[in-house]
Amino acid sequence: MSDTIIPKVGLWPDVPPEVYHSWQALSNSWMSKLNISPAHLYDLMENGGTPSTKDQDFGTAVHCKVLEPAFYETRVAVRPEGQSGATKEGKAFKRQATTAHKIVLSHTEGRWCDAIACRAKANRLVRVMLDMPHQTEVSLVWERDGFLCKARADLMVPGAFVAADIKTTRSVGPKGFATQVARYRYHCQAAWYLDGIQRLTGKLWDFQFIVCEKSRPFLVTVHQLARDSPAYRLAVAECDRLFDLYKQCWEKRAWPGYGDSFTIELPDWAVNETSEPEPEVEEEQW
Repeated sequence: MSDTIIPKVGLWPDVPPEVYHSWQALSNSWMSKLNISPAHLYDLMENGGTPSTKDQDFGTAVHCKVLEPAFYETRVAVRPEGQSGATKEGKAFKRQATTAHKIVLSHTEGRWCDAIACRAKANRLVRVMLDMPHQTEVSLVWERDGFLCKARADLMVPGAFVAADIKTTRSVGPKGFATQVARYRYHCQAAWYLDGIQRLTGKLWDFQFIVCEKSRPFLVTVHQLARDSPAYRLAVAECDRLFDLYKQCWEKRAWPGYGDSFTIELPDWAVNETSEPEPEVEEEQW
C-alpha cells in the first residue's frame, strides 16, 4: 500500500473522521470485509471504500443530532419544505451543501431526525450518559501481537466505564435488533471495541448500543452486550479468528478469495418445503 499513515497508540478525541479513516490499522469494518474473503479486505486496503449510501448519511445525521447537536447545522443541510432535488434551486442547494461537506437531507428527513433526537433525550439511560462528562467520536489505536488496531467510539463516558454506539434501524425491539446484531456482526464490533478500550485503559468497560427507529414512532432503546452472554463469547471467538487470519495473510503475503471452483448446492429453502427463502438484506445501518 502506498501513502500509508501510521497512527500512534492511544485515545484521540479530536481526530477528524477523514484522518481516522486514513489510518492503516485493523478495524471492525476491515474485519467485516475479511469475513467475506481476504481478497475483499485487500481490495479495500488498496483502493479505499465506496461512497456512503443515503441510509448511512441519515444515520450520520442522527448521530450528530443526538450526540453533537451543536455541530448539526454545520454538518447537515436540510432542504426547505417543498423543495425538490430535481429543480434548479434544489440542485443549487445540493451543490452548495456538498461544497461545504454537508450531508443533504430532505425536509421530511430533517423532521425525522428531530423526532429521533427528542426520543433519545427522553430515554432515561441515554439522558444519564449525556448528562455525565463524556467524549464523542473518540478514536482508539492499540497494538496486538505487533499489529496496529483501531476503533472509533461514538460515545465514551469514563465515569461510568461505558462506551456506546448509535445505530439507526427498522426495529429497536429485542427480537428485531437481535436480528440486526447477527446480520451485521454488531456483537463483534462491541467485543472489538471493548478489547481495545481495555488494552488502552487497563479497565473493564461496558458497551451499549443506542438504537434509533428510522420510522414512526421513532422509538429509541438501549441494548447492552453483557460480558457473560453467549453473544459476547461468540463475538470474542470471532474477533480472535479474524485477527489470526489477518496475521496469516500478512505473514504469507497472500489474500485469497473464495476459491477457484465449486459444486452447486441449493439452499435449504429451495429443496425443503418447510423452509422459506432468507429475507433480502437491507443496507447496513449506522
